[in-house]
Amino acid sequence: MEIEKDLHNYIRVFQEALPEKIYNNFVKICKDYDSWEDASIVNDSSGSQAVKKEERDTKRWGLNNIGNKSLTEVHWANFLKAFFKDGINQYLDLCGYPEAKDGFRVLDIQVLKYKEGGHYIFHVDHGMCVPRTFSCIYFVNDDYEGGDLVFKYPGSGEEKVIPKKKNTLIVWPSTFLYPHTVTPVTKGERFSVVSWAL
Repeated sequence: MEIEKDLHNYIRVFQEALPEKIYNNFVKICKDYDSWEDASIVNDSSGSQAVKKEERDTKRWGLNNIGNKSLTEVHWANFLKAFFKDGINQYLDLCGYPEAKDGFRVLDIQVLKYKEGGHYIFHVDHGMCVPRTFSCIYFVNDDYEGGDLVFKYPGSGEEKVIPKKKNTLIVWPSTFLYPHTVTPVTKGERFSVVSWAL
């Protein structure tokens, strides 16, 4: 179907997204971090959050720059916010919407660690309680097995697997047209950073 080909065009992959020195520093920060918490999902239409490991089994580190006592975390929160904003602006240029550049705000930044068995079932990122326009995933590493990012297109059920490659940023619309999953990690640990914009 032609619609699936069109949908492919709105998932954009940016390789070698960070300069090597910055990338190496960030990998070290991820591997050294020791205060991970269980990641939650939106539980119902009230917007409440709940940990449901059968649906999303991963650890998270929420980066923010407000009220944070760690200057390292404040630095990475500010840096990654600018990084995702720049990535979305490049996305808008490539998709032919330069007039929309800078007309959005980055909402949230979460560093994720998927251990063996870690996964996230098919879901979409936009919802009534979590309105989002753009979704971003940054692949930190690729030295693990399983843990694939897979999109499924409505109607045909066709799937698109995004190749694992460290230091890669993926941007796409958060709408119902892009349900996606992270398949279970079968060996090693998968680090990634997710963010959304409105």
